[in-house]
Amino acid sequence: MTKMAGHDFESITEELRKQLDSSRQNWLLGAGVSYKSNIPLMYPLTDRIKNLIVASKVDKDIEIYNSLTVELQDKSHIEHYLSHIGDLIALADRSKTQSATVGGKSVTKNELLNLHRSIISAIGETVRYGYSNEGSEVVGSFTKPIVEIEHHIKFVQALYSNRSNLLSRSKLTFFSTNYDTLLEDALGLEKFTVVDGFSGGAIAYWNPQFEFQDNHSLPNKCLLYKLHGSIDWHRDEKKGLVRTRYGTKYLANKSEIMIYPQATKYVETQKDPFSYLFNGFRNALNSNDDNVLITCGYSFGDDHINAEIEAALSSRDNRTTIIAFAQESPDGSIKINKTLDTWLTDKQFGNRIYVAGQKGVYYNSTSPLQPADKKDLVWWTFSGLTNFILTGDHD
Repeated sequence: MTKMAGHDFESITEELRKQLDSSRQNWLLGAGVSYKSNIPLMYPLTDRIKNLIVASKVDKDIEIYNSLTVELQDKSHIEHYLSHIGDLIALADRSKTQSATVGGKSVTKNELLNLHRSIISAIGETVRYGYSNEGSEVVGSFTKPIVEIEHHIKFVQALYSNRSNLLSRSKLTFFSTNYDTLLEDALGLEKFTVVDGFSGGAIAYWNPQFEFQDNHSLPNKCLLYKLHGSIDWHRDEKKGLVRTRYGTKYLANKSEIMIYPQATKYVETQKDPFSYLFNGFRNALNSNDDNVLITCGYSFGDDHINAEIEAALSSRDNRTTIIAFAQESPDGSIKINKTLDTWLTDKQFGNRIYVAGQKGVYYNSTSPLQPADKKDLVWWTFSGLTNFILTGDHD
């Protein structure tokens, strides 16, 4: 059994089990948790959106998209494209000509807006109905969706199973970067009340000050902050931000889906809803009480989210602990990823960082503590984490 500075694999794993039973939990879920549900990760999603843009045969969309591909960094994904288009729209909006330069050519604000709408619409279609391309391409559609929910159902069941005492005193808050609705759908199917900032019924209006004010007043009530928006959020010109549903004649324009970042009304979106959602994330992390943030399916690729976490960890008297279920992604001197490598060895808060990876568990070091048999572990996956919560087994 690997030992390090008085710790070993079993003792740290036992500490993780205790943390997962703590009364104050915040969960940050990323794209990885929806992968097995037939919703593509960010880079396959980017490839899919590019193919849809090309298939649309809208020459100007294709021309601008290709020019952006040349300009942006090689590892850019579709959110980077949207951010860049948003910046260009802001530049065009301020110029006399209402245009910006892309690939050395002048592009009008309306042309940029059209491409942005095409991308948003394509993301909505892909995430809502599903897409898989593991050897063979499978495309979900309105008449034949392929999105599965069983993994999220099992996760919710595991999280709340055999925890009658915990449930009544627990504060579970979920944060998600995913556009899909799988988490809230699973919570609802398991008879939990999901508070996501909207008031109303199947169609609801954005009302976060009211909805989030009385948090956790019921034992089966949990808060959900969708930090990057959702495919069922629409920005209606007259009604404002609403949560809607597919298959209706009204509010059916997929290009008005509200996902982060928005190109239209760019300045406005820095205020609401995203600023409100990130403020909720910030408040959850800035705790002087024992507090834990558990991540799964999140690759720490969003600098704006990482910055919020790091700011909280660096704050004096902060007592938030981070547990990241994440696969190692070695790249040169990087062991897990750049962010976690840095945090694990931080002198101020490194002892509050745990990483459950494929090669073992990391604590205050970028060298893993391994189980006695040194076998690879699966707890970093969504299903592996679900099993760990349910049984305590890490493989």
